[in-house]
Amino acid sequence: MVNSLYQVSLEVPRDVGNVFAECIEAFVDSVSWTVQEGLPKVAVLGFSGELPNEDAIHLVVRRTAEAIGLVIPKVKISQIPIRNWVLDNIKQFPPIAVGRFFIHSAVYNDPIPYSKIGLRVPAGAAFGSGDHGSTKGCLLALDKMSHLSFRSVLDMGCGSGILAIAVAKRWHIPVIATDIDPISTKVTQENAGINGVARYVRSLCGVGYNHPVVAARRYDLIISNILARPLCRLAKDLGHYLQPGGWAVLSGLLLRDANRVITAHAAQGLHFHSRVVLGEWGTLVFRKPI
Repeated sequence: MVNSLYQVSLEVPRDVGNVFAECIEAFVDSVSWTVQEGLPKVAVLGFSGELPNEDAIHLVVRRTAEAIGLVIPKVKISQIPIRNWVLDNIKQFPPIAVGRFFIHSAVYNDPIPYSKIGLRVPAGAAFGSGDHGSTKGCLLALDKMSHLSFRSVLDMGCGSGILAIAVAKRWHIPVIATDIDPISTKVTQENAGINGVARYVRSLCGVGYNHPVVAARRYDLIISNILARPLCRLAKDLGHYLQPGGWAVLSGLLLRDANRVITAHAAQGLHFHSRVVLGEWGTLVFRKPI
């Protein structure tokens, strides 16, 4: 059993946090950054089960900084205990109400508030506790779609599986949850079992829409909470695999990146429907014409 993880950390100006997150994501298993109001910088964190390529990370960070005219940020690579990291996440994860969804950790034992849908998401090795603005935005967008009916749903880039689980618990329908990270797909299936929807959620590891099971059908709802650049890169595939009349909920982007994501999907014939804004984070809702 692996008892530790490698953490890659660097501090950068808040408006380029996503740029540096994207530049190191190829060298780690998971990447995250947190924007706090009033602070000029953000901490970009990458986590890997194996020692990352330090030279390659320093090189890509240096080239990224030079390309956008910034002082090269200091990169720190350290080994951290998994157990302490998980416990810290649990301690910092109080229950969260997002629309009709009530997200809580494994240590929450009180009754779920009346009329709420409980989502139990243990802290673990895949990101997606529901506290991030992009995840909250997706949940709020789904809450506003409660009057709609869906039969075939895809969660592209599922992370912890929180969005797939939310759909399964709200609509009681099958959901395919896919991610490039095998740790994420394993955690998703475990979390689906914890939430009592293992029969609805099927997690698959693959790159984009290339998994044969993913590519074998069309979907009337596609959710993708990743980053702006891969959202744009996958726009053509999303347009192909989304059913006519289907809906797409896309997030993981700062507001300043919204226009290029909208443009990329408009080029595939999708109509921009609405957005959810939480601080600097945006969630975009599209519909494919019938």
